[in-house]
Amino acid sequence: MRAIVIDDEKPAQLHLERLLLSDGRITPVQCFLTAREGLDFLAKERVDVVFLDIGMPEMNGLEAAEYIQQMDSNIRIIFVTAYADHAVEAFELHALDYVLKPVSSARLRKTIDRIASWMSVMPEIAVTSEVQEPGSEASQDDIELPGLLTFKHLDIYRSLGPEAAKHKWRTTKSQELFAFLFHHRGEWVSKEILLDKLWADVTLEKGLTHLHTSVYQIRKLLKEWSMTGKLEYNMNRYRLLPGNLVSDVEQFELGMGYAEVTSDNVEELREIVLLYRGDYLEEHDYQWSQAKARELRRKYIRLVLDLADWNMKHERGKDAIEQLLELQEREPYAEDICRLMMKVYASMGDGQAILKLYSSFARTLLEELGHQPEPETSRLFHELTAK
Repeated sequence: MRAIVIDDEKPAQLHLERLLLSDGRITPVQCFLTAREGLDFLAKERVDVVFLDIGMPEMNGLEAAEYIQQMDSNIRIIFVTAYADHAVEAFELHALDYVLKPVSSARLRKTIDRIASWMSVMPEIAVTSEVQEPGSEASQDDIELPGLLTFKHLDIYRSLGPEAAKHKWRTTKSQELFAFLFHHRGEWVSKEILLDKLWADVTLEKGLTHLHTSVYQIRKLLKEWSMTGKLEYNMNRYRLLPGNLVSDVEQFELGMGYAEVTSDNVEELREIVLLYRGDYLEEHDYQWSQAKARELRRKYIRLVLDLADWNMKHERGKDAIEQLLELQEREPYAEDICRLMMKVYASMGDGQAILKLYSSFARTLLEELGHQPEPETSRLFHELTAK
């Protein structure tokens, strides 16, 4: 096995190099004082292992690990650190191992044992991966599509089946990072923006550690659940490609491309309404998602109003009222909902329901907002009750 050592301290380099030569199972090909030099070498040469210091100037080990994984995901990274509590969780998820400075021969021996064990199962992993590659004889129907719910609460399920297992997030920040990257799916998002939006309340160093930890957790999820999506890193930016992940918000927005409700699409649009379990990421209260949440809410309201109007015109007033009552619970002060409800009751010949609805609506506006219904709403009420 071939390895390189990246550490900005020359004595630490020499010490680790001597230990590797003494063990004999790994050949230290070269040592580098900066991550950039090591990356330049890896762009031209193939190695099996990188011993990577964390605390380096310009580019630290966590950032360098991102680039190494982009170059070749088969390279095993062993983090070297002087701090036992320095992003240990990230090491476990992203690296094969980590060792503390000063490195002892006994500890390094255990690390090399782990590397050797991993190398021994590589052929088996490669064969399994090859069998599962798209285009192989394996039927694509056998692959279960993972599902993502974003309305009301963010949840990922292993498949679209009713009994599918739900992913348990290790941390709330890894959940928010996934939500943010999915929110901007397909777009490159700079590391600076991520730190500002998600970790503005901690120091830069701590924010970077949390960011890398969350990135590794997301990549682990994508891999373990056999998702075809990717979390890519390039030029200090991240990008999430959803792959085969099926999301409710994408299905909802696709369904909102209708021009009008017709007999041909009404059933499909009723299914689209059911996707809206609550506002977009409502229970998480992410500030960065509020504009999108308002936009989706407007679309949802328009869809329900259009469906209710279609039901009214096709003498299905009961269905229309049922839809509008549910919508009014979300939007108790909406004048257009109240007006359409009065029209539906009128089409059903229920004058008492019109009177009760308008009185209740006017009272709610006065008691909670301190104003009267709009002139258009009052005029419609008088027109409908005068008949």
